[in-house]
Amino acid sequence: MASFTLTATVAAPIDTVFDVLTDHRGYADITPLRSVTLERQGHPEPDGVGAVRVLKLVGPPIREEVTVYERPSRFSYRMLSGAPVSEHIGTVDLTADGNRTRVVYRVDTTPSIPVPESAWAAATKPVINRLLSAIVKEAERRTQAA
Repeated sequence: MASFTLTATVAAPIDTVFDVLTDHRGYADITPLRSVTLERQGHPEPDGVGAVRVLKLVGPPIREEVTVYERPSRFSYRMLSGAPVSEHIGTVDLTADGNRTRVVYRVDTTPSIPVPESAWAAATKPVINRLLSAIVKEAERRTQAA
């Protein structure tokens, strides 16, 4: 299993960061993704536990299921299909620090193709980092606009 952790400090309140993080359909507006749809709504929120989101960029769509939705501090998902992995779990922990939020995004991923795990992590990390950067930028934009 390849694992890595990304961290960020966001100049936005924890609730705003959580809202951006879990607004899956909004990802298409802030990332290179062409579209993000909900195949199945979750509970208690549409983007909550059990939600299956479908992310389209190039190639086959990536399907992910939300496994943890603890407003405003924790969110986790697992990949169901769309990438050559036997397992891929992302967990995001948010901690409030005044009007700022600390984000810790951990990924545990196991390729299903014969590639060294270190190479797989090196290929996956920039994709997750780009998503995290977009979430940070959008949360800060929303905070400044409020």
